[in-house]
Amino acid sequence: MDKVIEATIKLKEEMNKLPLFIEYQKAKEDYENNEEIKELKKLIVRAKNESRLDDHKKLLEEFHSHPLYINYLNLSEEVNAYLKEISSYLK
Repeated sequence: MDKVIEATIKLKEEMNKLPLFIEYQKAKEDYENNEEIKELKKLIVRAKNESRLDDHKKLLEEFHSHPLYINYLNLSEEVNAYLKEISSYLK
């Protein structure tokens, strides 16, 4: 196997051990598997499709203020910043 690919695989394995990445994976799983979040997403789409703009706006606000969404979003931003920093070293 190519040495660069091997190093990349090793880097990914090491990153997955970092507290930030562990916390991100947990937050992602919690967010994606939460029934309340899933139901809110369905209601948002339904309200939009039915042109119920006030309901749509209210549901979006509820979704965007949900603690699981906020936590997942914040951790996603932190992970992305970390990955950008790593990629800057590869240039």
